[in-house]
Amino acid sequence: MNITLITARPIDFLQAEFNHRFNYTIGLHLWQAGGVNFFRCFLETGRGRPSKRDIKRFQEQVAEIVATFIVERWERDLLESLLTSEYEGLDEEAIGEICRRAQAILDQGESSYLQVQQGRGEAIYDRVLEYFQESNWLNIDGFVRFRLPDYLMELDQALEEAVDEFLMEKEYDEFVRLLRYFVEAQEPRVEKVHVILSPGGGFQLYDGENRNLNGEYLEGFMVDMADGDLNYEDLLISALITISPRQVILHAVDKGRSRNTITTIKSVFGERVIQCNGCSRCLQPLQKR
Repeated sequence: MNITLITARPIDFLQAEFNHRFNYTIGLHLWQAGGVNFFRCFLETGRGRPSKRDIKRFQEQVAEIVATFIVERWERDLLESLLTSEYEGLDEEAIGEICRRAQAILDQGESSYLQVQQGRGEAIYDRVLEYFQESNWLNIDGFVRFRLPDYLMELDQALEEAVDEFLMEKEYDEFVRLLRYFVEAQEPRVEKVHVILSPGGGFQLYDGENRNLNGEYLEGFMVDMADGDLNYEDLLISALITISPRQVILHAVDKGRSRNTITTIKSVFGERVIQCNGCSRCLQPLQKR
């Protein structure tokens, strides 16, 4: 009983996996032809013919190795190939970051195909094992391209999600850099501003003398908010940019729900921000304005 694997990719991983899993109890014959690697493995059972049980177990182990080879050693290259064929103008750093994000998405196993058999590796294993019922010659490269369309589709979907995340973060970073420029370019109107965030998304602004600043600095933005152009986070950031205080003290009733707002404020105002860990202001039950 023998199985021949064919691939244009390096086969050092395959050889190491066979030696590790079979503990050198199988025969291996490796050769190249036309730039393609051939990897033949023999099930050695002495003089007798291998039993059906031995053959089945041999096929299962080879299928496991092939599935591991595809996911651990080839998947990253597949992602890069799909990415560069669909998106132009990406530098090496962007390609690396997007592929890293895509693999993280795949590892979460959120999509339908990847949930089969609790992971894409086991799903591929099933396909390979099924193929061994038809033939003992497996062109791995062709198998991936023509026998695993669902897997390639999942890679493409993961890339699409990763690209969206990447572009959104780049846009956010550019937005934050622009806001920081505005803050640094103008003189502070108030020395200190206390920002009290409510669980419902509203907020109150007070200066160092405990005077409410909402009416003075928010009136001009309320029309945009009524028209749906602004949300509460946009409104708060816009007000703070206008005030440009030397110090911003954050008081959050619910830091979990306010996390995104707090992160943005810290990104824009940097060292000017102090986050209060608990005071009477933090405990004030505000209602959404």
